[in-house]
Amino acid sequence: MMRLAAPALLFLIAACGAPAQPAGSAATPEGYREAAAAFDAAIAAKDQAALQRLIADDFLWVRGSGAMGDKAAFIAALAAPSIRIEPFRPAEPRWITSSDSALLAATNTLRGTADGEPFVDRHRFADHWLWRDGTWQLVYAQVTPAPEAAAADAEGAD
Repeated sequence: MMRLAAPALLFLIAACGAPAQPAGSAATPEGYREAAAAFDAAIAAKDQAALQRLIADDFLWVRGSGAMGDKAAFIAALAAPSIRIEPFRPAEPRWITSSDSALLAATNTLRGTADGEPFVDRHRFADHWLWRDGTWQLVYAQVTPAPEAAAADAEGAD
């Protein structure tokens, strides 16, 4: 059961992204890629102060199950002592930007341990960053299991 629970938990908590391909408007303030990279690093390091700074107070987290959470629940899940996430870099990044908005859609393969058991979690995510008061803040994150991960979970559910 733990073997299935660890990937499910991480799939629910992981919504993150570092950019590799910029795209967008010249009017977009600089730094959104750096904010996303700092967010990824804060997740792997369990840096709660950085997460507090990077995530907006009105943050909305939509999990793969459709359940919703807020900033406090998201940070608590990422900072759980039983979870360790190795440093990672998202794949297939796509940035969509406007004057005060940056949306990152990408795929992640997270590796780590949950309650001492190793896990690998592959998911797609969308992170929406807004430029507020001179800084980028994450306002929305949605995580969806990658199709091959969802198929494997369905096969193992018997």
